[in-house]
Amino acid sequence: MPASERMHKINSLIKQEVGYILQHDIKDKRIGFVTVLRAEISRDLRNGKIYVSILDDSANKKAVINVLNQSAGYIQHLIGSRVRLRYLPKLRFYYDDVIEHSIHIQQILDEIKKKDEHKSD
Repeated sequence: MPASERMHKINSLIKQEVGYILQHDIKDKRIGFVTVLRAEISRDLRNGKIYVSILDDSANKKAVINVLNQSAGYIQHLIGSRVRLRYLPKLRFYYDDVIEHSIHIQQILDEIKKKDEHKSD
């Protein structure tokens, strides 16, 4: 199996496991509704970056990321009990605003469309 295909599978597996853990195993109410967007595990499997989206408007996103990073050791432990890898990556969580950005762009496009419809009437 080529190395890039192997890393893609590992990234996908870690993303899936972290998502499951956040939904089912982490009971901290400060986290709220978090979606794992992607995982980037280093080639040596020592480090992993987990990019998440936080869909709760009332949440302080920096605080949620801090809670996730404080919980990273526990999350790593749970992954280690479920996944067989030579090394268990040290995880760090990062906020990714790609979903919010996409929503904002869609709102702008909708406004432009409405203005164009009014002009053509």
